[in-house]
Amino acid sequence: MNPKLRSLLTAVGVFVVGGVSYSVFRREPPGQPIANLRDAGLLSERTDRFALACPEKITVATRNYLRANGYGTFKPGSIHRIARVVIEHTLPDGGRELVNPSIDVLSNDAHGGDEEDETDDSLQFRTDDCFRLECNDPEDSGIRELRLLADGGFRHMRADGGEVPWCNVATRRGRVTPPCVIPDCWTLSDGGWNDDAVVDCRGTGPFGVFPGGEPRWRGCNVTPAQFSTGAACVPVECSVVAGDPIDVLR
Repeated sequence: MNPKLRSLLTAVGVFVVGGVSYSVFRREPPGQPIANLRDAGLLSERTDRFALACPEKITVATRNYLRANGYGTFKPGSIHRIARVVIEHTLPDGGRELVNPSIDVLSNDAHGGDEEDETDDSLQFRTDDCFRLECNDPEDSGIRELRLLADGGFRHMRADGGEVPWCNVATRRGRVTPPCVIPDCWTLSDGGWNDDAVVDCRGTGPFGVFPGGEPRWRGCNVTPAQFSTGAACVPVECSVVAGDPIDVLR
């Protein structure tokens, strides 16, 4: 990363992705135009981009962005795995740096404007539980989820109906379905959590009935999505515990 570009950025922290450590940077000052970063050498080839997916407590700005782009409506403060476009730089000594343009300390992206210059104030994220999605692999299951709407249409389209590749916009972000589920035990009259509830969400396989793995009720506890079944299973991060303020599209 050249000195001019570094002067337009500030460090966020060290993120671990697949056992590899990356120093992550965001724009500085807040709202620094993407054009300035581009002029300083941020964007070169599309091959230096990938999507970094980490659990975070979403803010109002993130909630509004997700809702506007067809991901659903979620509660600010609830935990979701958010994928964000990052640009990678490899240092001469082998170190790795990522520029994450969609992380910022402003929250004005909810009010429209040029998507390339939108900002987001989501800074409450896990740095040790991230994975990468490959922007240049349209068959990457995570990228497919980000690219496509529930009906199979493109999430981002050109005027002629063609697709705008998901990673083409440096500030793009989206929600990735988490790998675990939890029973929807928010059954109290005030919407609160009920540890005594029994709902249609049961474990299977190693979490099912021994030895055959038939579905069984495991209480209001988190279960890997691949070993669960039932209409009342709510997708969540695996680190969530019973009673946390998980949000679903209601």
